[in-house]
Amino acid sequence: MRRALLLLAFSPAPLWAQAADLDIPVAAADHFPHGISVKGRVYTDRRGLTLYGMDMRAATGRTGQPAIYCSGDCLARWEPLLAPRGAPVSPVPRAFGGPRTEAAAVKPASDNPDWTVMEGPAGPQWVYKKVHLVFTRKDARPGSTEHDGADAYLWNSLKYLPPPPKLVAPPDVAARLVDGAYVLADAQGNWLFSPKDSDCADPCAWRPLATGMVRRAVGQWSVRHTADQAQWLYRGKPVYRADPRQPVPADGVALTP
Repeated sequence: MRRALLLLAFSPAPLWAQAADLDIPVAAADHFPHGISVKGRVYTDRRGLTLYGMDMRAATGRTGQPAIYCSGDCLARWEPLLAPRGAPVSPVPRAFGGPRTEAAAVKPASDNPDWTVMEGPAGPQWVYKKVHLVFTRKDARPGSTEHDGADAYLWNSLKYLPPPPKLVAPPDVAARLVDGAYVLADAQGNWLFSPKDSDCADPCAWRPLATGMVRRAVGQWSVRHTADQAQWLYRGKPVYRADPRQPVPADGVALTP
């Protein structure tokens, strides 16, 4: 018999405040199960209602109980996001009070590993990132996130951050997520940019991205030899470095993957 426990009266102090204390994890993929999409920065259902995760880490941390589900009065306010019929159901995750299981026990319900299915209080239900039992708010309007952080961060809107791009680039170039979008930086964290129009005026005060010992092209990156050193070009334009504590110069454009 499936156990469904009533929500208890929780302390108002957030013990696991996702929105305040935890970094939002990037998505594993940029495609989602049927009926789930992204609007702006949050996941939504087919009606455009924001998806909220009941953070089982927060619930377990407050109550000391091995598992706690939304039931009774809670189900009058929150609607479980049920999985399609026949979706593979995984064992209850450890964050939900389940036993220690091997990764192989998690059954993929889609080709995006962020989304799995477990037996919830109203039937097979979507779980996000193995710790968020997924619901929508029954009295919400499409696009509203007004219940984000409700019940001292027990409920959090499921926010989407795109997965890292696959780069073909010099070894000291990486993509960094800034305000929801990826930009390119060097190994020291300097932002990489190219001039908007012509090259840097002579004498140039910008710091070029030198190739070091590398002298061969890499994907869309090529090498320009100057009198002083070899410099990287990206998509045909010379690349310079900007101090991460300062914005990219007004006559420069930050590099994106």
